[in-house]
Amino acid sequence: MSDEKNIQAEANEETAQEERRMVGLGKPYKFEGTEYINLDLSGLDRLTVKDAIDIQRQLFNEREVAAAMLTETTTAFARAIAARATELPIELFKLMPRGASRRVAGAVREYMNVPTDTENHVMRLAKPCHFKGKTYTEVDLNGIADLNSMNESEAENRLARAGFMVTETSFNYLFACILASMATGLPEEFFTGLPLCETLKLKNAVNDSGFFE
Repeated sequence: MSDEKNIQAEANEETAQEERRMVGLGKPYKFEGTEYINLDLSGLDRLTVKDAIDIQRQLFNEREVAAAMLTETTTAFARAIAARATELPIELFKLMPRGASRRVAGAVREYMNVPTDTENHVMRLAKPCHFKGKTYTEVDLNGIADLNSMNESEAENRLARAGFMVTETSFNYLFACILASMATGLPEEFFTGLPLCETLKLKNAVNDSGFFE
């Protein structure tokens, strides 16, 4: 009976999450003959850190100057994430009225700004992560403190090879994944494959000033 209750509780939580992902636009918005009253952003749950990296690189290459630092705070990043989550054309979001655009951007930012949940440089994951036959509920990033300047240079070169212009690396999502991989011995794809909601948590954990004291 308890198993049935757990299954029902999980189903109720999934339904509640789907409802929270439905963003009302305030006023009807017409794009290419279709009228939109709300947008379903439940596709955010299938995106990963790699999607954030791809979009960050795309914005850099498009010379979106505002996205060069805190990418996640910009309108350009939010609409690109929303377009990928909904599988709707980016033009729909670019032409969206300002009020509706703010609602969508707010929903994306709320989704990504999860509680830090990192203590003593151990980052707890929002959900268990299954990777190559093992289940992870947390990642110990204490090894970051043992990395040296050669590791930093190697990570910077890796960024350049991946198509990034190396500027302020502490804002770069791929850089965080590379350093986390070096520090833990876990493959880079472990970190790039984490859910999108772990992106900022990972970036902040890797750049925690406590490593440099």
